[in-house]
Amino acid sequence: MTIRRALATGAKVVAGALVYYIGFIVGGLIAGATGLPAPALPVGADAATLGLYQLLVSLIFTIVLAVLSRHLAGGFLLRWAALALFSWVAYGLNTYLEAAIFTAYEAASVYTLVMQASAAVLCSAAVAWMFALEPAGTPVVAGIGAFLHRYTTPQWAWRFLAAWVAFPVIYLAFGWLVQPFVIDFYRQQMAGLTLPGWGQILLTQALRGLLFLLACLPLLILWRGSRRRLFALLGSGLFVFVGGLYMLQAYWYPTVMRIAHALEILADSFVYAGVLVTLLATEVLE
Repeated sequence: MTIRRALATGAKVVAGALVYYIGFIVGGLIAGATGLPAPALPVGADAATLGLYQLLVSLIFTIVLAVLSRHLAGGFLLRWAALALFSWVAYGLNTYLEAAIFTAYEAASVYTLVMQASAAVLCSAAVAWMFALEPAGTPVVAGIGAFLHRYTTPQWAWRFLAAWVAFPVIYLAFGWLVQPFVIDFYRQQMAGLTLPGWGQILLTQALRGLLFLLACLPLLILWRGSRRRLFALLGSGLFVFVGGLYMLQAYWYPTVMRIAHALEILADSFVYAGVLVTLLATEVLE
């Protein structure tokens, strides 16, 4: 990469981050205009510090989408939709569902969900426009056809079922490993945390598993490149959106808890990405 191209790429990332930040503000205005109540700040957090973290989040968010967009076939609208769905489900809706059962304060806020939806949609549009696949690669229609005809209906059925079930299994396995380091924080309801029952946990993870499968599927279908790169970038994207950004921002949580959950989510994300690539992305398309 030449210096000129590197500078151009950096400028595009900054532009995308600015669009994300503006989208976040616009989302807040929309949520407020509809009468949704703004969530209270967590105990120990302040608006100024969170605003600074949001600037960093906007840059990381844009970089992740840009790297993925460089490997997706299709026109602007198709890639925009795929990136927006993936980023909003992984970063917005996923957190809403988790916060609804694991926090006692207003982290599970529809107001925040609207803000994140606006930011994800606008940032994804900017990224899809500025970062396209080079060269164009296999035509998107041919790629989708090849993907769909790869297996018979019964074969697709068990693969999708396995991919759905894999998420809660992976979640519970790594959650069990970090439990000794974090369980007391939830029992003591530190920083607004709470410990839900198993019924809530299992139902929520089953729903999250289905949502993640649906959100990742367009990326798997449109992907152009090696399976190894897909595994690396999908795993990284899931880690950043599912929990990496939140553990970065949640400075009011104990450090031990943030590190433990960050490592847990890192392992979750790459193992789950490996499952999706193994079950569904069984062919290299360039």
